[in-house]
Amino acid sequence: MSFRHAIRTSVERVLLSRAHLIRRGLIAAGRDRAPRLPEIVQIESTNICNARCVFCPRDQMHRRQGVMDEALFRKVVDDCAALGIRHVRLHNYGEPFVDRHLTDKVAYAKQKGIAEVGVISNGSLIDEQVARGVIDAGLDAINISVDASGREVFERTRIGLEYDKVIANIERLVRIRAELGRTHPKLILSFVRQDNSDEERAFIDHWRTIADKIHITELHNWAGTLNRNSDVRYPCYRQWLTFTVLWDGRVSLCCADFDGRVILGDMRTSNIRDIWESEAYRQVRREHLESGGPEICRACDLPRKDSPLWVGKIIGL
Repeated sequence: MSFRHAIRTSVERVLLSRAHLIRRGLIAAGRDRAPRLPEIVQIESTNICNARCVFCPRDQMHRRQGVMDEALFRKVVDDCAALGIRHVRLHNYGEPFVDRHLTDKVAYAKQKGIAEVGVISNGSLIDEQVARGVIDAGLDAINISVDASGREVFERTRIGLEYDKVIANIERLVRIRAELGRTHPKLILSFVRQDNSDEERAFIDHWRTIADKIHITELHNWAGTLNRNSDVRYPCYRQWLTFTVLWDGRVSLCCADFDGRVILGDMRTSNIRDIWESEAYRQVRREHLESGGPEICRACDLPRKDSPLWVGKIIGL
């Protein structure tokens, strides 16, 4: 363990042990108001998906499905640009490349000066035309979800997708990027750890030399949808950090609120600043500091996957 890691671990332990006192202090300091505008605006291009992954609770989603129209998308992006928001993600709960105008939307965001435009994809729809399109549009990063345990596990858990096709699409994207002499989009490969098998480790070793980043994660419970076990004792800093716009313009609590159970505003009739500073957002932040958030948040284990160094996010360091 490095000295830096040891210090970080020590600080995290202190923050966890004193989480209740720190939360009370943040309430007294008025931190139900965010100290700055959102760092990340997540724009759901669509909530439609071409896969049925076994660890994804799509059957529990009851809101309408659709694709964000271009006029609404431009309104949200224009607002981001005017406010100086640097990081926009064109995904939330769905496969973004189902939206046939996604490449145009990426290009528009870059034209408006958004510094970092990224997407998370299952990789199945990134054919030659799409690959060249997103590279030319200026996409900064693409995170493709795969499984390191190979074809059998992939096709058993990501129902509707073909392992060989996804791998071929990733390899094509890398090849075209190199042919064009580009360094973007940065390629991130992410997967949920399965069994730490030899096959899994060999996959990581192989792709580590090709992808820009390998992101290994643990499965979270989708805000209590998969299970309601959560021992998180500190606030989720997403309410101080991220702003999530659903495809129809409504602003939801966060990425884990996939069914839009907690709606905080509507970008069709308002703007980012007014919603971000609204009483509805302040109430959610107060609930996080007082009791762990609204009911949907109290069952969520997602904050445990973040660093407990949440204080800096909330204070605005």
